[in-house]
Amino acid sequence: MSDVIAAYINILETGTVSLTEGAENPSFPLYRTYDRDIGLLFKAAAAATLEIFVDQGAASILATTMMFVPAGHGLNGMTIDIQHSDDDIVYTNAAPQFVQGDAEQIIKEWAEVTKRYWKFIVTAPATIPSLSELYISDKYTFERAPTRPAGLLDEVFNVEDALTSGGQDRFLEFGDSKKRRGYLLPNISEAQKDNLLLLNAEWLGKKPFLIKDHTGVWIYGKLEAAMAITEIQFQRYSATFSFLEVLP
Repeated sequence: MSDVIAAYINILETGTVSLTEGAENPSFPLYRTYDRDIGLLFKAAAAATLEIFVDQGAASILATTMMFVPAGHGLNGMTIDIQHSDDDIVYTNAAPQFVQGDAEQIIKEWAEVTKRYWKFIVTAPATIPSLSELYISDKYTFERAPTRPAGLLDEVFNVEDALTSGGQDRFLEFGDSKKRRGYLLPNISEAQKDNLLLLNAEWLGKKPFLIKDHTGVWIYGKLEAAMAITEIQFQRYSATFSFLEVLP
């Protein structure tokens, strides 16, 4: 079993993003790599080396510990680097170079670094690279771990029951079911309550984000509703939240 961890800030959203090698297809623009819509692809203009460059600026440089690319990308068989720099001259790999083997989600993690400049590099691809999100983030570990859900993973079925006027059920399946996790934090401090309120304001209704659940699986999803926080005694609280997978 693992701690529950959240990754909720993407440096591409807070920095300046451009291409230092390659070009975008105007029909599949670069901003799609940080719009948090995994149904919309960024696609390069040609099968050539691609460098997505991120400058966080001189102030408010965020720490990072991971990279996420959702499933459904077009990076199969491609050689990929994720690199950082203090001066935009000398770059260091945040994670070892790798060759992506399939269209499944990409998760790379590293020891925390605070660097201004970042590059995501696809070297000499044989086909045109594409991806929906490039999510480079820090991780938040709850000060007090949520209670692990019992039983099997919840599933929310993507099915509509179109009841006829005669009372017959007609089931229409629109896609895959979604994973859901419900979490309880039974006894938290004033400080953690304040942190959760800040996270709640960042997440709710605006942006999907990542949670590594108690089984060690990363899920890209959203809060179904605002966190419910209750004072159970002086400066002690309980909190609950439900996290639902987002699918393209």
